[in-house]
Amino acid sequence: MWRPALCCLAVLLPSLLADHFDELLRTVSQTCEVLPLNILFSRQVTLESSHLDVVEFMKASRRTYKLTKAHLKIRPMKLKSLVLYIPGWWNTPNDESSVAIVNSLLQRNTVVFLLDTCLSFCRGYVDSASRITAISNSLFSFMEKLHQDGFPMASVHIVGFSLGAHVAGAAGRLVHSKLYSKFGKITALDPARPCFARTDNKLEKNDALFVQVIHASTGVLGVEEATGHVDVYINGLSGKQPECRNMSITFECDHAQAWKLYSASVVNENSLTGRRCESWRELERENCTGDETVLGYGCRSDVKGVFLYKSKESKKRQAVKLKVFNPLDFRTWFSR
Repeated sequence: MWRPALCCLAVLLPSLLADHFDELLRTVSQTCEVLPLNILFSRQVTLESSHLDVVEFMKASRRTYKLTKAHLKIRPMKLKSLVLYIPGWWNTPNDESSVAIVNSLLQRNTVVFLLDTCLSFCRGYVDSASRITAISNSLFSFMEKLHQDGFPMASVHIVGFSLGAHVAGAAGRLVHSKLYSKFGKITALDPARPCFARTDNKLEKNDALFVQVIHASTGVLGVEEATGHVDVYINGLSGKQPECRNMSITFECDHAQAWKLYSASVVNENSLTGRRCESWRELERENCTGDETVLGYGCRSDVKGVFLYKSKESKKRQAVKLKVFNPLDFRTWFSR
């Protein structure tokens, strides 16, 4: 586990280096970009891809199906819409992010599905990233069966966190190219940056009819560029969140603000509002002058543009305990 080493590093770092740790992290994460990315993302099938599970959540029940058979369980439910959450690296159906997102979505939906990615993502980061294509192929096969049963792809809403956001995008491209259709909506929560900064395999706005991206760890663990119909930048481009300011090394906490704020917006649509940025320069200056707009879960599909959300309070919140990719600890690159 890298966490004890990271805690020690935070204590031992000189204050000047600690103050600029996220900038150092940006530089080190570029290392992934020297890998042969075309080969990295070429794995169409992996040993575990046929064993992925889908977890069905209702307010009073929870059931698990094999992804290869899940369409048979969903068929008799006659759903009007399908909401699916795809977790990220080392996330499980029971961790804090999954519980928060699923519980909030259940307040607006009768049933919420979760793709259990742990078989593919609970391993070294690069090994996990290399499985994006295989997971998306398995997810597409599931969606294709639903499509053949007459379920409209426009009624699918996928929420993806970190690596899960790129799985959603890749599956969306397959739906578009092979079924000549599109997912209705993809909500991408801080799509992972390491290994995706300079590749066509990352999420893009053409992957669904409406793609909203919530950026929290901008340029560090999350991608910086605007890739959706709506791109929400949490407190600008610095990648440093006020809720995390009392920590020496903040990127784990910063990354988590994306799913925290989105979950809150499901419960209260007015909790995530931001101003439209008339230019990238306005965003850089953190002084956007456009209209105040409801973002997150309540964002309308006809809204377009780049938006700045500023935290309404800065009191210290409890640190999350999720495992995130640490480019400075090479054990997290390739090992479990």
